[in-house]
Amino acid sequence: MGETERHLKQLALFFVAILIAFLRLEGGQKQDPDDLGKGRLVLTAEGVPNVEANRLKVRVRVLGGDFSKTYGKTGYLTLFGAESIPSKSFEVLGKVKLNNGRVFIYASYKDIKSLVFTGKSIRGLFMQRVEERVKDQEVKGLVFSYLFGESQEVLPFEYQASFFSTGLLHLLVVSGAHLTLIAIILRFLLPGVYGLLLSLVGVSLYTFFIVPPDPPVLRAYIMIFMALLIKLSYHRPDYLSLLLFSACVLLFLFPDYVSSYSFWLSFMATLYIVLALRHTEKIKEAISSENLYRVFMSFWTSFFAFFGTCSIVATFSLITPVGILLTPLLSLPFLLFTAYGVLELLTFFSLPSFPLEVLGKLILKLVSLFSFAGFTLNVPISVFQAVFVGAVGGALLYFLKNWWKLLAALPTVLFLLPLLL
Repeated sequence: MGETERHLKQLALFFVAILIAFLRLEGGQKQDPDDLGKGRLVLTAEGVPNVEANRLKVRVRVLGGDFSKTYGKTGYLTLFGAESIPSKSFEVLGKVKLNNGRVFIYASYKDIKSLVFTGKSIRGLFMQRVEERVKDQEVKGLVFSYLFGESQEVLPFEYQASFFSTGLLHLLVVSGAHLTLIAIILRFLLPGVYGLLLSLVGVSLYTFFIVPPDPPVLRAYIMIFMALLIKLSYHRPDYLSLLLFSACVLLFLFPDYVSSYSFWLSFMATLYIVLALRHTEKIKEAISSENLYRVFMSFWTSFFAFFGTCSIVATFSLITPVGILLTPLLSLPFLLFTAYGVLELLTFFSLPSFPLEVLGKLILKLVSLFSFAGFTLNVPISVFQAVFVGAVGGALLYFLKNWWKLLAALPTVLFLLPLLL
């Protein structure tokens, strides 16, 4: 079977997975009432509480309670009249609603009935260690957001604004880039097959014990896990096949991902990067220096990752094109920050925190400095239009080779340009 024929069959299976997930989601919404009523829930906080207008909001995961259909789901708790939560895990009596697989809980601070003794999770122990070891509050927020997947709200507002205006907010979302860097770093700590096994174990522990199991994390984990197994069997992974396989698995396990922006942004960014790196032999021949080629390819992948996601982003937010240039420019300090962060994780944050704080401070200052060059575009489009533009661009990327791949950006440019004029 030829490569193109195999990919087309896998793509057809992916479309079937989307259809089945959509039908399961629609059927579930018809069977399940949106308002589940009032009941008891056992929750664990996964985000940082945000207090505003006499109410506390925090992302949680449902561990148990009166509604079995909510078990294991991500939830959003609104606690009226509260300024803090009693602990990472607690029990609350509240009104519960379901919407697209997400749980929304509304309660008063008086409705917290009892604390739940579950012991500290591994993630909680590591985060407590960060609290003790990292003294700089701003860097501490960056560590929590970048390494532990906490909400960007742990950072001061000025830095949140800087990351957004520079188009670098995606760097704070734990995704394939994080897991890939961790896998590569662990890979070279030991020689040969032992490095691959260390990567496999390390990425697994990081995914299931350190960061929240969000769609980008799970998608990246399945791809990296399968790629490492294939390399251990002395074969070369086909990353497009792995991407389609991982997406099918996730849609089967979590049909609500079919309507998740997080899932689709991660999928499209990865799709465009994988396709952009296929059949680029002539480009490598044209750039004689190996180091110069690597630098160029960092901008090349950033360019296509932007065009893979910008049409989706435009359906609900502003577009920040300057991120195409700034993402590769800040890749070195982020790489060093990640490398030292991985060593800290391996040693339970027992190394001197000074290098981590210096690198974190450098990153924050650079993002703040570059924010003067940041600009945003407001180009609202429909979801259908975004899907059309992304699909056409992806098809062009697959069939075009070398420099001709740049034409894959045309569908997005031609579609968005009239809306800007």
